[in-house]
Amino acid sequence: MSHHVLEAAGVSTPATVVEKLHDAARASTACASAMVASGGMETEVLLALDAADLCTAAASVLGRRTGDKAVGEAAATAAALACEASSAACGAHADHHEHCRLHAEVTRETAQLLREHAGA
Repeated sequence: MSHHVLEAAGVSTPATVVEKLHDAARASTACASAMVASGGMETEVLLALDAADLCTAAASVLGRRTGDKAVGEAAATAAALACEASSAACGAHADHHEHCRLHAEVTRETAQLLREHAGA
């Protein structure tokens, strides 16, 4: 997504934030799928799915103009919280599972970016 397209639409969120949210959603879904395939880790699967859903929702809200700034901030905060929780849970398995390592890294970076951008 190019920055000028968002700017032309009146969106104040940098394209890098929206792109990072999509990356986190994909990494979360992939990790959840891998965890389901290996069995167990129910809590981690649910946290990864929460992160995927909230990142997708935040990308949709932040990727357009919103009539209420508080709504965008709430979406960013919810996605950041979900990313942090999922990153911490999967980070505990990072030495054993490559999908968890990658997922933990992407969600940690996404949460940090959201907090820097929106003060989430």
